[in-house]
Amino acid sequence: MKERRLQFLRPEEIIEERRKNALIFLPVGPLEWHGPHLPLGVDPLRAEAAALYLARRLGGLVLPTLFIGTERERSPEMLRSIGFSGAEYIVGMDFPANSLASLYFREETLAVVMRDFLEMLVEKWLFEKIVIVNGHGGENHLAVLVRLQKEFNARKCCRVLMVMPTLNYPRGAWSHATMEETATLMALYPSTVKLEALPSPKKKLANVGWAIVDDLTFRGRPTADHTVRRKEDPRLAKKDAGRRLWTETLQQLVSFLRKELNGEK
Repeated sequence: MKERRLQFLRPEEIIEERRKNALIFLPVGPLEWHGPHLPLGVDPLRAEAAALYLARRLGGLVLPTLFIGTERERSPEMLRSIGFSGAEYIVGMDFPANSLASLYFREETLAVVMRDFLEMLVEKWLFEKIVIVNGHGGENHLAVLVRLQKEFNARKCCRVLMVMPTLNYPRGAWSHATMEETATLMALYPSTVKLEALPSPKKKLANVGWAIVDDLTFRGRPTADHTVRRKEDPRLAKKDAGRRLWTETLQQLVSFLRKELNGEK
């Protein structure tokens, strides 16, 4: 299979590929707590896998993944939905019971890094189409990427698109460390998943205790006891289901990008 990862290519190979198709993918996502059963790289690892899949089907090159992202403090309403009192100061998924903190960058740092990357890709390397493959759903993180996308497109110097594979999930776009994320990691990087790190399936998973939160809870519709819903329980994740879900998701992204990049309606 043709090498699409830019860091493994010589200058003449990059120039030749750019001549054929001036398209480049930039995967991005933070190192973030995803329960004790998943690696901290869930977001950037899935972004990288998606970027490679897209490049192999649409052409173009893939930049080394940026392990960077940002988060803000949770609102009192969100905290109460998760199961806290609402008075706590909690940033992103860094709940008090976690054994390790996430590496969230300041919002302005993310903006500067991403802006510099985009400008260098256009001005120094002359790429005309840039697809940011984002793995993280933090509201302020998304806002930074969307703002830069609008700015660069308004300049008319290039075409910038931002895609996020998790938005294509049929069951909940914003669940965190639940069944979908666990199943897709089992399919992509099986050695990184350790379901035994979670308690027996007979015991419910409290949002507060594990920092595992399903989509409806994020949307203000928690369970009565603030635990993860059965259908979102990561302990029920299966590798084959994760592979099917991931393939379906990426096929939808291929169709979307093919239309967007070719200007189709």
